[in-house]
Amino acid sequence: MTPFVERDCIIEHEGRAFEAGGAIVTPTAIAAYVAADGVLTDWHGNSIGRWRETARWRMRSYLGSYMHQLEATVDGIVYTGRSFGVGMLYRGRAKRAKGAKA
Repeated sequence: MTPFVERDCIIEHEGRAFEAGGAIVTPTAIAAYVAADGVLTDWHGNSIGRWRETARWRMRSYLGSYMHQLEATVDGIVYTGRSFGVGMLYRGRAKRAKGAKA
């Protein structure tokens, strides 16, 4: 797998430019965006993988009411991490293969 670092994540508002970090996918870690229907995307909305919820719990946060534990698959690598849900950032780490030693 070739690591992916998204570029050109800039929006302009009232004459000022704001840059987001974009998606990053490596063999050990991921930062991407949760879209509807189990689709994982880059900052521009391009599909890069799939996700599924494995757990969730209530939170008191201005970001959302629930924290979601998600399992995502990108280029055959399975990641586990957290997100506040659809439209929000997902950050995760690659899951260790069953039977692999630490």
